[in-house]
Amino acid sequence: MRLFQDTNYNFISLGRPALIFSAALMIASAVLLFTKGPNFGIDFTGGVKIDVLTNRRVTVSDLEKIRGAAPVEIHSVGRAEREMLISQKGLEKADDYAAAVVKARRQVGRFKSLAEVAAIPGVDLTEDDLATVFAVTTEEAEGAKGALRIDINKAAPDNIRERIQQIIVDKTVTNLSRVLGEVFGVPAGAAGKLDINGIEDAELLEEELARYMPPADAAALARNVARQRKLGAQAEATTLLPSLEAAYEGVKVSAAAKKALADNFYAGTFAIRGTENIGPRVSRQLIGLAMKALGFALLAMLAYIAIRFKLTSGVVAIISLIHDVLITMGLAVLVGIEIDLTVVAAFLTVVGYSINDTVVTYDRIREDARQGRKETYRGLLNRAINENLSRTLITGTGSLAALLILYFLGGEALRGFAFILWVGIVLGTYSSIYVCAALLDEIDNFRTRRRKGKLEAKVARVQVTKKVRRRKKR
Repeated sequence: MRLFQDTNYNFISLGRPALIFSAALMIASAVLLFTKGPNFGIDFTGGVKIDVLTNRRVTVSDLEKIRGAAPVEIHSVGRAEREMLISQKGLEKADDYAAAVVKARRQVGRFKSLAEVAAIPGVDLTEDDLATVFAVTTEEAEGAKGALRIDINKAAPDNIRERIQQIIVDKTVTNLSRVLGEVFGVPAGAAGKLDINGIEDAELLEEELARYMPPADAAALARNVARQRKLGAQAEATTLLPSLEAAYEGVKVSAAAKKALADNFYAGTFAIRGTENIGPRVSRQLIGLAMKALGFALLAMLAYIAIRFKLTSGVVAIISLIHDVLITMGLAVLVGIEIDLTVVAAFLTVVGYSINDTVVTYDRIREDARQGRKETYRGLLNRAINENLSRTLITGTGSLAALLILYFLGGEALRGFAFILWVGIVLGTYSSIYVCAALLDEIDNFRTRRRKGKLEAKVARVQVTKKVRRRKKR
């Protein structure tokens, strides 16, 4: 299928203005990167992701209340607008707190109490916070809370950092639970009771129910709740009970079981289904790995193009890739796209798309050059681009159409990915013509002028030599 046949557009005539325009965009993007800086997600800054399920649709007003009460970001609202993926940055504090604790321990030799640890300058944790994971003696650590606590006087720095990180995560989840309770409401009399919507395992639910009622009633209620909440199915399918009474709808249980259920359980309006935390050290490693991946990709592409075509073509292709990635990054900073691992994957995809388009153009230039036509290098470049025009437009528009659908219908989690790919494909197509081809034309013009200058200098030297010989003969 060809959309255009026998076209003869003079693309290279706009090469120099396009190069000036591209240079201006690259400078503007670099300024944005150094001044405003990328909006790194918790994959690179460290933080915690929290999966929350609600028993009703989440409204815009709910989202505004959550954001107003807690420094969190809400990435997606899925599953009939009843599920939220919430994240909060800030785990870099764990490194600072741990460093302060280790430094103070070296100075005092041994902590006598956790109150002494809480009083360390720069450690914004209470004695109660520290007591959830630390003790000041091994005997105390092996006491009531056993494996949950370690001796802070003997713990390695990495263990201290990990435990402090866990404290910060727990405080974040606790604070978010309080905020969600204020937004979605907490059933009356819930204090001291167990949330039936917070238990994700049917067997564990039956065990908890059996502590307060006859085993037969507990088994019947557990089966009914598991069926209604779709426990045991895929995690994406689970729901919450709208009320505690729904637990025994359609099943026969004793009045005593119903009373025991009401006295010891409640149906929460939301459930925190899971948390994922990423420490700042892991984040820094991810940044390093991402940069290495991009660097190795560029070197491999340079080597490939230099071997298959020419070294000059390889250098021009790498300049084109830097052009595409830098301007795309600048636009991402400008519109506030959060840079996470998904977006990094999009950048690497942009690199692959751009280099593929460039290699196809190079291949067409080489094939046309072998035909031995009498035409200028600029004419050769224009002909190659025109011959690839149909393929370029079909591939590009097809990809852009799919990405537009993904951008508008794929949800918040994929919006940044789709945006980067959309911009990258447009820039990759543009750069194949107005960066690669235009730079090759400028390089050819430079070499032609250089050869012409050398030839003129050689002719001038010959003429001077002839004049000198004539004078000598006279």
